[in-house]
This record gives sequence, structure tokens and C-alpha cells, in this order.
Amino acid sequence: MDNNMIPSPAQYTYEPPCIPKPEREFTGRETVFAFVSAAAGFMFIKLFAAPLLTREGIGIGAALTLLTALIYCVLFKKREKFTPLGIVRIILCALFSANVAICSNRIIQLLDAVFAMLILAYHMLCEGDSTRERIRKLLPADLMEAVFARPFSEMDAAGIAVKQAAGKTDAGKTVRNIILGLITAIPSTAVICVLLMSADSGFSDIITDLFSNVIEDGAVFIIQAAASMPAAFYLFGMCVSADEPPGEGRDEAFLAGVRSVRFLPAAAGMFSAVPVCVLYVIFFFSQINYYISPFTGGLPAGFSYAEYARRGFFELCMVSVINLGIIIALNLFCKYRENGERPACLKAVSCILSVFTLLLIATAVSKMALYINAYGLTPLRVYTTWFMILLAFVFVGVFLSLITAKVNLAKMTVTVFTIMFAALSFGNVDGLIAQENARRYLDGTLTEFDVKSLDKLSTGAIPAACTLRGRMNTEEENNELNRKLAEIAVSIKEADYRTVTLSDISAKEALFGK
Repeated sequence: MDNNMIPSPAQYTYEPPCIPKPEREFTGRETVFAFVSAAAGFMFIKLFAAPLLTREGIGIGAALTLLTALIYCVLFKKREKFTPLGIVRIILCALFSANVAICSNRIIQLLDAVFAMLILAYHMLCEGDSTRERIRKLLPADLMEAVFARPFSEMDAAGIAVKQAAGKTDAGKTVRNIILGLITAIPSTAVICVLLMSADSGFSDIITDLFSNVIEDGAVFIIQAAASMPAAFYLFGMCVSADEPPGEGRDEAFLAGVRSVRFLPAAAGMFSAVPVCVLYVIFFFSQINYYISPFTGGLPAGFSYAEYARRGFFELCMVSVINLGIIIALNLFCKYRENGERPACLKAVSCILSVFTLLLIATAVSKMALYINAYGLTPLRVYTTWFMILLAFVFVGVFLSLITAKVNLAKMTVTVFTIMFAALSFGNVDGLIAQENARRYLDGTLTEFDVKSLDKLSTGAIPAACTLRGRMNTEEENNELNRKLAEIAVSIKEADYRTVTLSDISAKEALFGK
């Protein structure tokens, strides 16, 4: 038989027909929410993104946008009752969203907004999958699914819902026909308008007055409306995806991917970290006086307060980042036992690195306290101290999770971060900085009150700064403070209504009186 007549294996291969994904049928309620998402998306651009880009600030407008998104998501999914953890997430999201309209510190405002959006996305994930209610050890994978995978998988849902409404209901068809008719009338209306304006000057003046800014305003509206569509699609997709059943084997697939990168023998990983640990031991004991000095309240020879504190912070950042990177690398790339347990040598090395880092963090915090006692508070000093303490809690969690499997590192980290971030967000940091520096200046424990530092503080610091008017040590300092407060008063008066905060209002009352 001719070889050319023998069928090839490819001729026996069965290729299933490509079956398109069935189009989802949306209910009337969901269709209404699809239209409402367009309004919510426009709010996001108009009240949040636009002032952030053009005014470099956010305020009441952004808070209203976030609270609107929260209400939208809460009402979207029908339920008999909320779970206790669900209520906690809703309250946290509402509080951090509202604080955007209270606090005037731009950094904290943006962090609050991002944190509120993360909570909302995770809440909708939990609404569709009750197994995520309690924070799991696979939190990074859950967050990726909540923020990216699920919402983006349903980005076309809003368009489909609107399309179905326009094609199936009488009201939708009517609206579609009206819009089509108006679009068709644009050319003829424009030509007639131009001719009538040429024929009569009075009519021309009326049209000019009515539409003097129509081109500019119309262009801005069209751009903002177009930019709002992705935000609307994302919001609706995030809510629609909450009704989808959880994917089978998702955790197994994630863990299999993690196991696939574990190529390094545990012994090799341990000995790769041993030289680093030895160096830390030698370095720590060779500089024992240098590290003990901050606990005794003194300075080592040859150092100023500024240089001593800066070097301490630099050491903290470098050592902490290196140590954290080593711990992550060891536990990510080193092979585990066949039963899935972490080898004892990896636990030991990771625990030793954690202890060294905690010692250095304690030393650095003491250095910063010494620096603050000498020169007062600044935002950078407060933020770095806050970060040091947070990092200490993280390493404590790492240490505990290594010695006992009962500790959920992800849950502990999220809980500690939420508590500490809430303290930072709702504590009016700028107001406390100005208040403490003003108090110490008046008490004589601080030699000067840096008026120029008000440029680095938000309006939350103004009420405390106003208490120093007429009470500075010299007339020149009083005049400098008054000039700075006058500049701030002008900026508050010129603030956009979308970026105004309650701190701005309190500052205005302190400057001008009620």
C-alpha cells in the first residue's frame, strides 16, 4: 500500500468544536445597577481623579465617591443578613473612606483611599466565597483574585447588560431611538444655526451667550465620560463576579506553582545564610558601645544627634530589607519535606535573622527617640518611627509563625497593620506634630519653632500654629509666622470644593474666627 495513502495520526485527532461562552442573561435589577455604575464611574473621574491630577489633592469629593462605591456594592448583592466579619469590613471601609474628607494630609488621604478600595474588593470576594471570610495564609493569592482576576474577567458585563436592555425592552428601544434621532439631527441643526446667526445679529448674540463655553465644557465632559467607562465596568464587574462560584482547584494550582520554584536543597539554603549571620554577630559585638548609647541617653564620641539618628535609620532599612529578603528567598526557593513541612534548618536560620533584626529595630527606635527629644517632631521622623514599630511587629509574627503552625502570619500582619494604620490615619498626625512642637517651644525645652516646617504639614497643623501668634521669642519670628499663616489662608480660600476637608474648615476658623 502506498505510504501516501496511509492516513496520518493528525487525521485521527479529534478537535472539539469551539463553543462560545454563553452570554449571561441579566435581570432588570442588575441592568439598573449597570446604568448606575456609569454614574459612579463618572463620579470617580470628576470628584476623585480630576482634582488629584489638576489640583494635586482630594477631599470631600473623593470621600463621596468611595462611600458611593461602598453603598453600591452593599446593595448590589441580595442577602438575608450580613456576617459579623462582613459588617467589620463594611465599617472599616466606611471609616477610611470618610477620613479622606476629614484629614488634609495628602499622603494619608491617598493611602486611606487605596486601603478602602482594597477592603471593598476583598469584601466582594468574600461575598461570593464564604471560605475567604477569615483571612487565610494564602492572602496574597486572594487579594490578586479580588483586585484583578475576578473584576477584569467581567469587564464586559456592564456593556452586555446595557445592550440587552436596549434591545429587549420597549423603554430601552425608545431611548435608543431618541439618541439615534438626536445624533442624526446634529448636521442639519448646525447648518441652520449658522445660517440664522448670519441672518440676525440678535439671534447670534443669544446663541453666543448660551454656547460661549459649550465647546470647551463639552470636550471636557466627553473626555471625562470616556475615562469613566473603565471605572464603571470595573465596579460592575467586581460585583457581578461575586455571584460566580469559586474556581475548583485554585488553591492547589497556586501551591503547585509555588512548589515548582523550590529547587534549592534546604542545607544549601541554610549555609547560604550562615555567613551573613556570622557577620551580624561580629558587627554587633564590635559596635556594642555604639548600640548601647541610645538606651543610656548619651552619644558615642564623634557623633552629632542628626548624624547618629540618620545612620541608625539607614542601618535599620538596609538590614531589615536584606534580612526580610533572605527569609522570603529561603522559604520560597528551598525544598520542603515530602509531607510539606518546612525543614528545621530553615526555621532556625529564619528565626536567628528575625531576632537580629528585632535587636537593630529596638536600637534604631531608641536613636530616633533621642533625636526627637533634641530637635522635636517632623513628619519624616514620625513616619519612620511608625514604620520601625510596624516592621518590628512583622518580624515578631515571622518568628512566631516559624516556631508554631498555629500562628497565621497573614492574619496577624493584616490585623496589626490595620490597627497601626488607623492610628496614623485618624490621629491627626500633622496637628499633633505642631501641637507638641509648640508646647515644647513655649516650655523652653525646644529652642526654636520652625515656621518653614508648616509648608510640609497639612492644614491640620494650623490651629496649633495659631496658638503661637504673638508669643514667639522675637518680633522677627512673630512676623515670619504671621506671613506664613497669611499665605496658608490664601491657599485655603482658593481651594476647590472637591478637595475641601474638615481640617481645612477647622484651619479657616482658627485663622479667621468662627
